[in-house]
Amino acid sequence: MIQLKGNSTNVTTATNLSKASAVRIRATNAGNVTITTVSPNVSNCAGVLALAADEVVIIKKDPTDTITCSAAMSCTPVAFHY
Repeated sequence: MIQLKGNSTNVTTATNLSKASAVRIRATNAGNVTITTVSPNVSNCAGVLALAADEVVIIKKDPTDTITCSAAMSCTPVAFHY
């Protein structure tokens, strides 16, 4: 189960989504999601993920890591809740 931590927003420019550590992403169009580490932190979460149109994923990231999408994608800060 996931817990909402904020509202969905269409992301194209770099954002940390209110320092979320998990983000649900719905690709409204095919594109790439890039997770970038913000210095001076070191993150094991940085990288690029290609998504197909209408694909939904939940990505873990460090709170200061930013997400950038090559096409507008719906991103929602979430947490895992059991």
